[in-house]
Amino acid sequence: PSKPAAAPAPSKPAAAAPAPSKPTAKPSSRIATDSADAKAQAKGRRENGLRRGKWTVEEERYVERVIRDFNGGLLSAPPGTTLRGYLSERLNCDPMRITKKFTGDASIGKRVFHPREGATDATLARARSELAELERAASRSTSNS
Repeated sequence: PSKPAAAPAPSKPAAAAPAPSKPTAKPSSRIATDSADAKAQAKGRRENGLRRGKWTVEEERYVERVIRDFNGGLLSAPPGTTLRGYLSERLNCDPMRITKKFTGDASIGKRVFHPREGATDATLARARSELAELERAASRSTSNS
């Protein structure tokens, strides 16, 4: 008596095609078409004009003073202003740039401004004058980069 032939081994399923590789750089949603866009990009600004990128020493000095005056109630800002919002407006940058700079122990969180009661006019004038000079230096440092 003859033995039945062995059934052929089941074939392996075809290997799935490899996933398409991801591009290494994101395509720009808009190509800079004029020199103004190119200059803005070169100076650390987004297409919308907001500052981005590395912090200058002058920006850091300005921010240190803003934080000190904010905590002391000496800023020229309406009550209830957030520190993050104030800084992003004054530095002409996205609020996320502020958040990224101040993480961990340096976090500014959701601090809200409360004007100091009883501050003399001379104290307020001196604080605002010194802050204005630091702001001008920060502005010059980002426009020259």
